[in-house]
Amino acid sequence: MASHILEIICPCCESKLRVDSKTGEVIWKDEKKKELSSLSDLVKGLGDHKKEQNSLFKKQSELQKERGRLLDEKFKESQKHVDRSGEKPLRDFDFD
Repeated sequence: MASHILEIICPCCESKLRVDSKTGEVIWKDEKKKELSSLSDLVKGLGDHKKEQNSLFKKQSELQKERGRLLDEKFKESQKHVDRSGEKPLRDFDFD
C-alpha cells in the first residue's frame, strides 16, 4: 500500500503532502510553521505601505486633473466644429 503514496513538497508554502497516486487525493498534509515577525518590523512595514499608498494617491489625483483638462480641451475643440445654423439636416427620405 505504501507504493501508491507519493510525498510531494508544495512549491508555494513548502508543505509536505502525501498523495494517493491512484485517486489523486491528499492523504496527509504537514504544514511548515511560519516565523512570526517582531512588532517593530510589522510597524515599519505598515509605515512603508502607507507611504506607498500616499504616493499612488497623489499620482492618480494628478492624472485625474490632467484628464479633466484634456477633456475640457477636446470639448472646446469639438464645439468649434458644430454647425450652428438653425437648419435641420437633410435625410435620405426628404429627397423623395
